[in-house]
Amino acid sequence: MKKTLLTLCMILGLAACGDKAQEQQDSTQPIIKIGAILPLTGGAAQLGEGAKNGAIMALEQLNKNSDNHYKYELIIEDIGLSPSKTLPVYSKMIQLDKVAGLVSFNTAAGKIIKPLASKDKVLHLSSAADNTISDKTFNYVNSYSLKETSNRLVEYMKANQMKTISLVVFNHLSTEPIVQALEPVLRDNDIEILSIDRFNTEQRDFKMEALKIKELNPDMVFVHLVEPVLTLFPKQLLQDGYKGKLSSFLMFAYSANPILFEGQPFVDLREGSDDFNQEYKQRFGVDAQAASINTYDNVMLIAEFIEKNGSPKDVATDKIYEAMQNVVSNYKSPRGELMLDDGLVYSNTTIKTIKDGRSVAVEE
Repeated sequence: MKKTLLTLCMILGLAACGDKAQEQQDSTQPIIKIGAILPLTGGAAQLGEGAKNGAIMALEQLNKNSDNHYKYELIIEDIGLSPSKTLPVYSKMIQLDKVAGLVSFNTAAGKIIKPLASKDKVLHLSSAADNTISDKTFNYVNSYSLKETSNRLVEYMKANQMKTISLVVFNHLSTEPIVQALEPVLRDNDIEILSIDRFNTEQRDFKMEALKIKELNPDMVFVHLVEPVLTLFPKQLLQDGYKGKLSSFLMFAYSANPILFEGQPFVDLREGSDDFNQEYKQRFGVDAQAASINTYDNVMLIAEFIEKNGSPKDVATDKIYEAMQNVVSNYKSPRGELMLDDGLVYSNTTIKTIKDGRSVAVEE
């Protein structure tokens, strides 16, 4: 039938026949479903939307690739920042949607999914700050290296003769690995931690904490918060007269009010390629975020694994990590080279600042 259709196209010279032949070819491809469990509502909604767009862009590119053995579908579910929603959403994706791979976004969700993905033999890539989510078989973390990022921040502080810091983080499971990674690097470099404050995402009054930090007068205040606290606390701190530097790991790029952080240094992932950024902007009407590229990469890595190895369920457990190493080493992210180290997929970071409301690199 396919040969007859192609012959007819050649005789009639109909351009549309090419599309019909492609549709017929696509219809014969097995369908692979990939799930995405994301925070599309609540304080991390902006990050979740960027992640969703990245996943959609990856899916569209996968299904344009005529060399692929499979056709891909994306199942997206919202859990906000509520860990309790993770299990029922995961169960639905496994039992009803029959996903072969899964991307998740924060530490709490990733920790819940980890043992389940291992049991169900589903390839799971999490954009989280906690490397322990990885088990070097079915679970991996695609994020930044907390050690490398902490060192990058300390290098900046030492180069600018900064010797004291206060840490301000939101009270959430995903934040503790950041504090635990940053504390020893600061101590080892003789940078004194003057205070650590933890805020609930529902908190709106920060007068006491802001006044305390102003009086301590650290050289830098490290901020790891989500909106609206990411805007409300620094605004209060600056209004109270704090004159030192503010910094973060990635978060300033996600702020709803980036102008608030004008000129402030923070550690961020490297920019995506011009081609990726332009295509993303044309497709979604907004600039790509770090979350966009991470989730794009996660979907692409799952698909690359399946293209080369078939369903994760059909690969011997002791061969999974070797197969993933091969996938990562041959994959080119919009950021360039990715590395896989002890289950962590990552790229190098750089120091950025906010200029005219946009994040720009100040060193490469």
